[in-house]
Amino acid sequence: MQEHLLQYLWQHRLYASDKKLQTTDGQEMIVIHPGQWNRNTGPDFLEAQILIQQTRWVGHVELHLRSSDWLKHKHQHDENYTRLILHVVYEHDTEIRTSDGSSFPTLELKPYLNLQHIQRYQQLQNQSHWIPCETYLASIPSIFIEKQKERMLAERLERRNIDILNCLHEHQGDWKEVFYIELATAFGLHINRESFRNLARRTPLKLLSKYKNSLFRLEALLFGQAGFLYDYFEDEYPLLLQQDYEFHRIKHQLEPMTKNQWKFLRLRPANFPSIRIAQFAQLIHRSSHLLQEVLDCDDIKKLSSLFNAEVSGYWLTHYHFAEASKEREKRTGPSFIQLLLINVVIPFVYVYGKAHAKDFLCERALHWLSALPHEDNQIISQWKMRKIPVEHAADSQALLQLKTMYCDQKRCLECGLGYQVLRM
Repeated sequence: MQEHLLQYLWQHRLYASDKKLQTTDGQEMIVIHPGQWNRNTGPDFLEAQILIQQTRWVGHVELHLRSSDWLKHKHQHDENYTRLILHVVYEHDTEIRTSDGSSFPTLELKPYLNLQHIQRYQQLQNQSHWIPCETYLASIPSIFIEKQKERMLAERLERRNIDILNCLHEHQGDWKEVFYIELATAFGLHINRESFRNLARRTPLKLLSKYKNSLFRLEALLFGQAGFLYDYFEDEYPLLLQQDYEFHRIKHQLEPMTKNQWKFLRLRPANFPSIRIAQFAQLIHRSSHLLQEVLDCDDIKKLSSLFNAEVSGYWLTHYHFAEASKEREKRTGPSFIQLLLINVVIPFVYVYGKAHAKDFLCERALHWLSALPHEDNQIISQWKMRKIPVEHAADSQALLQLKTMYCDQKRCLECGLGYQVLRM
């Protein structure tokens, strides 16, 4: 038995309902409400309600595996535990008192627990399957799976809410700058994510906005800040970029990155950071007020078109500076734009709507997630193999959250599916 499992069983009243509860001194008791699970310091459950010998008690409940753990944790010296109305333990092995010398009833829960609940939890924790509840998944009614997906989507959006608000605080409430940083980060995909974020932080949007009418200068600033212009060049275009950047580096006191911070290995050429930087420069060049355009947009196709960016002429025949290649269009493709929408644009609209009490933006963001196709990756493929419905991007985002934040960490006690398994 583990203490957090005991807390879970108490919270969900997963103990025998066919037996009358009795305290260790023989008093009959009824649990009216187990209380609110306290994740902070202090008693485990706050404002519980119990009935003992027809007397109603309201207060806090502390749980331990053994009564003697009270002494080990030194609760007898802590005034936070003087308002207890009940001590719930797995095994009762000693009498205890609070810091003011008073005592309170103790409930030994072990005789009332269903051994199957404990065994099933241990099975979940010891599983080596792709997800702990894999052998039970087919037996869970679809309604509970859908409810869990709704909860996971809300949690994933809330996590993005925290990330964006933290970034907003760092940038003195400048929503445009934060949107720019978040968008740049996504251009780096997984491998160059942090490098792109670093580039955006070193090259503020306010600086780029001064030169947005010149695609050449935007490329000079971005490639220079990324560290790509500190090589020896013979081609005219990179030489001109190099000269222009050096002038503006001194003028604006810029600090460039080093080129070795960028990764090319195991990337398709279309995803090379050089190409993504060129596309990002084009996006800045042709968008006057990108965030406002996004917030004003009410159609998913129009929204997608805002991020359709081509590279400048030089990059049509290059993947690297000074290394010519066959001419090829290098536009942000549908799958890349969908990635931007799902991971940055739509969550940003949701957070902006929430922060400004504009519910229609939150509803629009959720509608867009349900209108976009689901993501195709290894995790989503595995869920589909297990017959879990994945109909749109809202589903795939929810299932990514479930797998990475719950299944992989075996947080079965905090998962609605785990709850259904324990109750089987």
